[in-house]
Amino acid sequence: MTAPRAAIHEIFSGIQGEGLLVGIRQVFVRFHECTLCCRYCDTSASYGPPPPACAVEQSAGCRDMQQLPNPLSTADVLAAVRRLQRDYPHHSVSLTGGEPLLRRLLLDELLPALHAVGLPAYLETNGQLPVELAALRELPDYLAMDFKLPSLVEGGLAWEPQTTFLKTALARLPREAVQVKIIFGAGCLEEIESAAKLISVHGRDIACVLQPLTRRHNSPPPPSPRATLEAQRIAAHYLDNVRVIPQTHVIIKQR
Repeated sequence: MTAPRAAIHEIFSGIQGEGLLVGIRQVFVRFHECTLCCRYCDTSASYGPPPPACAVEQSAGCRDMQQLPNPLSTADVLAAVRRLQRDYPHHSVSLTGGEPLLRRLLLDELLPALHAVGLPAYLETNGQLPVELAALRELPDYLAMDFKLPSLVEGGLAWEPQTTFLKTALARLPREAVQVKIIFGAGCLEEIESAAKLISVHGRDIACVLQPLTRRHNSPPPPSPRATLEAQRIAAHYLDNVRVIPQTHVIIKQR
């Protein structure tokens, strides 16, 4: 059987700028391709043809990128991650995208390989592929799931795959390892209430991060300060741990 490979955009050392682990140092492995087209997407390179090469940082935080031909094998990714880990003691490895679960076969090799060298894995996902999550042979140590609002996705989307994904995640991972992130803009309060209701079916204790949209060219408008407070009030009616955390890496001008 041919060893799995995947198109990767970049592997680099950086600061986690979103969610409950904000501020920690991670090695980021950014996968190509996604199942959705979000109107606020800040990784538009995930769409279209796969990149011919992956930009791999050689020294942690130095942005001294070298090009490695795509697609990469598990051994390629692990070697790049371990080189950066020798340079700086990272908290964990962020598997992000795009949508990493589109490359489940590679994850089936990579997750145990990371664990074998003592590196926790942090899986960032759009929450649309519950079957792939259920099929993973080994699980990440942390899972950050986006709970998408239909109005912010081109063509809209159904709630059901997301609720199934969350149910699957909570069945396979410790509850404290799972966080749900809701990215929202102006005019999203009704959808936030619907999302919070659906999340709370699985328990009021699920950690929920409300992430206000970052203003970008052609992106939907971000929420007002008042709407942000109201979004938290609404979500907190259904959930006990609701935090508002913007994209802090944008504020400090990191990747």
